[in-house]
Amino acid sequence: MIRGRTKNKTDNKFYLYWLPVIVWAILIFSLSSFSTFPKAVQPVFSFDKLAHAIEYAVFSFLLARAFGNSKKVNFRKYFRILAVVCAIVYGMTDELHQYFVPMRTASFIDLIYDSIGALIGNKFFKG
Repeated sequence: MIRGRTKNKTDNKFYLYWLPVIVWAILIFSLSSFSTFPKAVQPVFSFDKLAHAIEYAVFSFLLARAFGNSKKVNFRKYFRILAVVCAIVYGMTDELHQYFVPMRTASFIDLIYDSIGALIGNKFFKG
C-alpha cells in the first residue's frame, strides 16, 4: 500500500511498458552528451551510422510496445505511427542537443539514419 492506495494494474503497466522507453531515452541523451574525437582523428571505418539506426530501432520498438499496450484506444490503434513520429522527433531534439556539446555536431545524415531505424524498429512489435 502506497499512501493509502493499493498498487493497481496501471502502475504495473507503467513500469512494464513506459519505464523502458524512459530509460532508453535517457541512455540516448547520455551517449549524445559525450564529446568525441575530431573527425580527422576518427577511424576511417566507423559503425556510427549503423549505431544510430540500431539505437532508434530499439527506441521505436519500445515506443510501439508502450503505445500498443496503452489503455487509450487511439494510442493502440495508431501505435506504429505514434512510435515512429515520437522517435523521429526525439532524434531531432537529440541532434539539436549535440549541436551544443563540445566537439559534436548536429547532423542531418544522422537524423536520416535515426529515422530509418525508427521506421524499421517498430515492425518487430507484433501488437
